[in-house]
Parts: sequence; C-alpha cells; structure tokens
Amino acid sequence: MNRKDFGELIASLRKDLGWTQAELAEYAGIDNATLSNIERGVKRHLEPETLYQLANALRLTSLERREFFLGASGLDQAKTVRPPGANDPAQVFEAQAQINRLTETMEQVQLPTHLGDCYGDILAVNSLLLEVFQIESEMLKLMIRAEGGFNNLHVVYGMLQSQQAFGNEYSKSALEAIRAFREGSLRYRATPYYQALLEKFRDPHKYPLFERYWRRVSTLDEDKETMISPLLVQHPKYGLLSFNMTSAVTLTSRGELFLTYFLPMDPGTANSILGMAEASGKKVIRLLSWPDKKTLN
Repeated sequence: MNRKDFGELIASLRKDLGWTQAELAEYAGIDNATLSNIERGVKRHLEPETLYQLANALRLTSLERREFFLGASGLDQAKTVRPPGANDPAQVFEAQAQINRLTETMEQVQLPTHLGDCYGDILAVNSLLLEVFQIESEMLKLMIRAEGGFNNLHVVYGMLQSQQAFGNEYSKSALEAIRAFREGSLRYRATPYYQALLEKFRDPHKYPLFERYWRRVSTLDEDKETMISPLLVQHPKYGLLSFNMTSAVTLTSRGELFLTYFLPMDPGTANSILGMAEASGKKVIRLLSWPDKKTLN
C-alpha cells in the first residue's frame, strides 16, 4: 500500500466515525498539519508512535491494527510474498493452482465451507454450506450470475435479511459479518473495487440495514484478536445449529484467500452436519473465477 492509498484509508476510517481531520488529530494527539499530510500521502516517513496513536484513536481492533500497520509499511503486496526459487514453483504466483488446491480441500472436509478473497467475494461454496443456510437452486443461480460477483455481505444483508436463518441472533451475526469483512479487507480499502463495493451496499433500498451496522461496528469497544466468531443458525429441519466460524488464510501475490470453516460446537450440530453430508454430499460449486472475477454461468 503506497502512501497515497494509506492516507485514503485513514481518511475513510475517520469519516466512518463522523470526525473531521481536526477532531481525529486531537483524539490522536498529533498535529493537524501532520494528519493532513498523511491523508494526502505527502508525508513519506511515518513515525511508529504516530501510527500507534492513530490506531488507538480510530478504535481499531487487534486484527484491524495488524492490517493497518502492514498497510503503513508502504510495501507492494506482490512483493511481500516469497519469490520463486530455482527449484520452487512458488504457488503464491499461480492463481489457478491455488484455487484448485483449496477447492480440493473443500471437497474433502465434512464441514460447511466457503472460499473468499480479500474483498469478501465468495469464489466457491460446498453443498453443506448451501444446506445449512437453505440456499435453494434458484438462489444459487442468482449467486453464480451476480454481476460483479457475490459478496459475503450479500448473504447477511440481502438474502438472509429476513432474519429467518439467524433467528434472534441476526443483529450479532450482522455485526460479526461486517467486522470480519473490515478486518480481512482493511488494507484494500482505498482501491476503486472496494469503494465501488461499499457504494453498492450503501444503497438504502437494496440493503437498508447495512449503513446502520457499518457505523455501529466503528463504535464498538470490545477487541477482536482472533479469527473465530460464534454463529447460531436456525434450520427448518435440524433446529438450532451452533458453530464457530474460522478461516484459514492462504497468501498470494494478488491478496489473501480465506477458506472459512463452520465448526460444530455441540453434539447435536455435529450429528446434523453428518446427516446433511449423507444427504447432500460434498460437492463444491464455483461462483467466480479468480483473480479476474468473471462469473461462471
């Protein structure tokens, strides 16, 4: 992330909190002119103490702080991964090989899983995930054909906004979805793709709850230091299912890929997943090619 993009990231985080430059400078304990130079990308050297003060003032969680400090390094994403050696194919540069390896993993595990990129766009899902969230064939077709791809937030703030799948836990699940999205994509926030994605979700007619939860996440006091989130799902046949959702991160030269697992948290949920696996199998459905992100209809 270059200095200009990092400055735009800080400005975006500041605006989420409804603050002016002067207010953020005051809360961070830094000079207003210094903050202005950072946001405009003209300050080349960023002192560690200044970065710590900004991260504290912006109320970033531990996971967000990690992404924030990586972004402040000024390093090119493509150069942060290990380059290929004489006898090393370096799969971090081989997009198709990585996707194939990850989808093969999805076929082998008896857990609901989905594969997403650093923007939260869903690249693939397995049949167990479709069964858990009761995603029928017509809805799956819409996911596959979605213009610009299908994002994880489309599920929470579009398809499942009726709250039926999450039951009384919708509010908590909606907040967790945005937190996971922000933490995984924070370094890419200044990119045109990210900005277009946010603009799409901020349409109050299509996603009336998004802006409320997006701003609410910015004001939460509790820390988030682990990529594990509890999730309750109300299933029409199996009843209440309890999961811990966690992700395995794969590094690539084009950004991280996240293989997300839904881990059963009680015997009833574990037995229900086994029953679903017997009925629906372990098929994997690709939604998007990557990294070009073309629909696979």
